[in-house]
Amino acid sequence: MSRVRLARSRRQRSIILCVYPLDDTIVAISTAAGPAGRAIVRLSGPEATSLAGRVFAPVGAEAPAALEHVPGFRALDGIVRLSGGVEVPARAYVFRAPRSYTRQDVIELHVPGSPVLAGAMAEELSAAGARAAMAGEFTARAFFSGRIDLSQAEAVADVIDAADASHLRSAAAALGGRIHRLCQAAAGELADVLAGVEAAIDLADEAIELDRPANLAARLDAQARHLADVAEQAAQMPENAQRPRVVLAGRPNSGKSSLLNALTGSDRAIVSALAGTTRDVLSAPLTLERAGTVLLQDAAGFAPARDSLEAAADSAARQAVAAADVLLLIGDLSAGPDQADAALLHELRQANPRCPLRVVANKCDLVGGDAARRSQASDALTGALQADALRTSALTGEGLDELRAWLDECLDVQAPRSGQALALHQRQRRCLVDAAQAAARAAELLAAADAVAEVAELAAVELRCSLAQLGQISGQIVTEDVLGRIFARFCVGK
Repeated sequence: MSRVRLARSRRQRSIILCVYPLDDTIVAISTAAGPAGRAIVRLSGPEATSLAGRVFAPVGAEAPAALEHVPGFRALDGIVRLSGGVEVPARAYVFRAPRSYTRQDVIELHVPGSPVLAGAMAEELSAAGARAAMAGEFTARAFFSGRIDLSQAEAVADVIDAADASHLRSAAAALGGRIHRLCQAAAGELADVLAGVEAAIDLADEAIELDRPANLAARLDAQARHLADVAEQAAQMPENAQRPRVVLAGRPNSGKSSLLNALTGSDRAIVSALAGTTRDVLSAPLTLERAGTVLLQDAAGFAPARDSLEAAADSAARQAVAAADVLLLIGDLSAGPDQADAALLHELRQANPRCPLRVVANKCDLVGGDAARRSQASDALTGALQADALRTSALTGEGLDELRAWLDECLDVQAPRSGQALALHQRQRRCLVDAAQAAARAAELLAAADAVAEVAELAAVELRCSLAQLGQISGQIVTEDVLGRIFARFCVGK
């Protein structure tokens, strides 16, 4: 069975054209059947503007003489004239290539929502030379042109078919490119390891070890676990409707409550100079640019319990840490390094070993002196904890934008065990599982070897297999029957 790659060789382009012709102009009604406030007839292709001009005429003192004279993106009021003397007010939206959904010239004609009117328009445009679009053909053109990858193409149909708010959020995230970025990040790491393995093959006679096999194995094992986790979480998506959780942990009075309030713009947490003010796990929503709305949780200060209330608070905090999707260890920069911070960092890693963790050096505004002094204090904390620290101040706002950006990137690429789980299709989950298993097999080979060259050829085969599976998700490698099944889910006009 032939495979379609997005690289545009002549042979590959001919394969694409066998599935969906790309060089003609297509037309379809894009709105649902039945009366509505508005109906949309859409065209895409090299003759879209000239064909639309057969039925649409701009009106107004500053209107262009014809649609062909309209540059870039523009909305024009006008009249649709059909055979038989039918004239109705309309608006034309002109999207010039390559800045359109399909990267071709696209015209949308918006008219009063009469199914009879929309059908008559589509018929006249077809008679003028446009081909009736197949199901999903507009999105197929967006995919073949490189505007979106295959996971985003599938997400278009998922957004339309979403049964509830949870699946709509997941589909919208996939449409925004989250599956694409997940595969891209994993493929980048696998390709980097593959380069090291192939270098060992090329330099087998040179007695040069470019990297230790254990190091490569550890990198592959991390990727294999991550991909397997994503697939497992996706399989549980119908039962997973919670938001991802970011837990702030730290010693009492390290500024967790102030930081939660500053990040969320709320007064959800009580702020006091007294240590141990927070007794419960407090939660507040935080909206990030790409990851969407997440739940920021302020855990009670970790300290020896003096009574049953503090014991209950400590237990709740530890449960929150174990269930977290991202952990933030909040340290008091003004107090300097403390062995308790190092002990808590170790405890957090033990409680949730796969969870991304970031050290936040809070209260930098209380460190005397200039920026250099604050930087020295941050470096001291980093050295004591042997972990990079992000310097912040809940009072002045220093570092908060950087912290939000890190959380956004982390949650966008990671697949937490809660509401950020992706509602993957069975095809996508199977590819992820196969990619994870191939990466795990390569990791096992390298972990058992004394030198990369001993297992380089076998490991390279497994790595290429893993990369190929990721390529099938994004559409870099895809079979014709898969394309047919995917776009058959669409209705005509999408």
